[in-house]
Amino acid sequence: MTFFKFLRSKSFLWQLLFMLIALILLLLIMGWLLGIYTKSGRTVLVPDLKGHQIASIELELKNSDLDYEIIDSIYSEGARGGMIVDQIPASGKKVKKGRKVFLTINAFDRPKVKMPQLVDYSLRNAQVVLNVKGLRLGKVLYKPSEYNDLVLEQRVEGQPIKEGTEIAKGTAIDLIVGRNNSSKQVVVPSCIGMPLHNARTTLNEKSLGIGNLYYDTNVATAEDSLSAVVYQQNPMADGTQQMPIGSSIHLWLTTDMQKVVDAQIAAE
Repeated sequence: MTFFKFLRSKSFLWQLLFMLIALILLLLIMGWLLGIYTKSGRTVLVPDLKGHQIASIELELKNSDLDYEIIDSIYSEGARGGMIVDQIPASGKKVKKGRKVFLTINAFDRPKVKMPQLVDYSLRNAQVVLNVKGLRLGKVLYKPSEYNDLVLEQRVEGQPIKEGTEIAKGTAIDLIVGRNNSSKQVVVPSCIGMPLHNARTTLNEKSLGIGNLYYDTNVATAEDSLSAVVYQQNPMADGTQQMPIGSSIHLWLTTDMQKVVDAQIAAE
């Protein structure tokens, strides 16, 4: 039998048919196995994990057939250590079961930075350096000096601190600043409605300092203090009230915005 006659024979055609059927079955089986391997069609919604503690999410992820991995940590002042601040994929996304959710958490300990040298800097330049270093400006106290607005001392909790000393990020640095004309008067600015850091900047620009701080009863946690705003000050700002430069303003802070609105209406 010649080759061409064999191609036209029933025997060859039957073999070809069997091969095609076998190939189709093989492809179907491979597709089925691939579906099992990739969990095709078995998806879940990623839960919202932001704001939760890392120790509290394991059961929730296990129930969703998901896993997690911590890929980064940052430090946010006022937030609890171990709190989840970001996640990939985002909440509400559909993913296959067994998928890992990558998490960024708030660090348990504040990172350390080296204390910069602020002595002999102007107050404005010292504030810039503190911001770059991740430190906060604390109290500004004025001292008679021939060098106006020049930093004379740097302190932490009342104690001098040397350049290069390792301190935690977010630490408040108190500055002793020179003032060569204590008889000059400035108009008292209004700090009503401002968070503490804005009020401090406003007063510093007028060469005034912050005196005592009084927190409302609704300011109970570190998170509350970060969102609190000024609703009362002494002396009040009426546009004409003046004080000697270097004087301090006492501030009252709250998270109750109605108190702020009432204070603003009363000042009008």
